Amino acid sequence: MLRIRLSRTGAKKQPSYRVVVTDIEAKRDGRIVERIGHYNPRREPTEYSIDEDRALYWLSVGAQPSDPVRRLLTKQGTYDRLTRLRKGEARESLVAEYMGVDVAADVVAEVEEIIDEDLVAEVEAIVMSEEEE
Repeated sequence: MLRIRLSRTGAKKQPSYRVVVTDIEAKRDGRIVERIGHYNPRREPTEYSIDEDRALYWLSVGAQPSDPVRRLLTKQGTYDRLTRLRKGEARESLVAEYMGVDVAADVVAEVEEIIDEDLVAEVEAIVMSEEEE
């Protein structure tokens, strides 16, 4: 069984942590499967960053977060997106939402670009045919 938990780094009395995916039997700073983020409680406000895509993946395959990591994931909004992922939403759209990217706007921009290219090609064809006449 896998667990998402904190692995301590930093000097004596100056802790900082890595958010890691590890086997439940591994030691605190032992062998890890993947590093997915970091957490620094000594900054004001506390600084943390967790890769949303990888966190959603590991949670969806059954990894259990420790209590501190669960609080960080809840604060980040990952648990809300996990329930939506389980209901069938695409993971890419959930990650894009977290990153602040409007997926629909990107798709609309691509379609408009393709339409503009097609219109330009049609206009050029009409102009060429009129020049030939």
